[in-house]
Amino acid sequence: MRAQTYDLTSGKTYAETYDKTAASSLKYLKPSDRVLEFACGTGLLTLRLAPHVARLRGIDISPSMADIAREKARDIPNVEITNTDLFDPCLEPGSFDAVAAYNVLLYLPDLPAALARIRALLKPGGVFLSATDCLASRPSAMGLKKLVNSRAGKMPYVAFFTQRGLERKIARSGFAVLERENLFPNPPNLFIAARVKP
Repeated sequence: MRAQTYDLTSGKTYAETYDKTAASSLKYLKPSDRVLEFACGTGLLTLRLAPHVARLRGIDISPSMADIAREKARDIPNVEITNTDLFDPCLEPGSFDAVAAYNVLLYLPDLPAALARIRALLKPGGVFLSATDCLASRPSAMGLKKLVNSRAGKMPYVAFFTQRGLERKIARSGFAVLERENLFPNPPNLFIAARVKP
């Protein structure tokens, strides 16, 4: 199963990128913040962010991913991990100071709906933090493999964003982009910090 090997494969390959993602994100988080991490996976970033915020709720639609993250965080009192969808009504609108979505936006068939939901979950002036592979920005073996596998039905939907195109999609969803930075050479992994517009 992918969840069982994720930390040894993606976690190892992108270790430096995960460190950069955490460092970039922490600039926008405060000790009093209540944070939602959408698609927390096995908790690779959850555990880096949790010591710096008041509460962190990690959600993932994969039960096995959520189980691994929950096990890692079992002794961290301010972390809650659940097998929950972004649109689950248990997540109340206007209840989070920040929402993080790392390495998931390119797998969402309806990105505008997801961004609208994220905006709704944030408090006024809340911050959205994301890191996303932009497979259309530069040709890569990984991008080609995902394109072929996605079109052949061997893996779920994959979007092919350019960096500028993704930034525009986020801005059009009611966010003011505060920062953008490419964290990985190829495929580019674009970090974006954005604030809810009034």
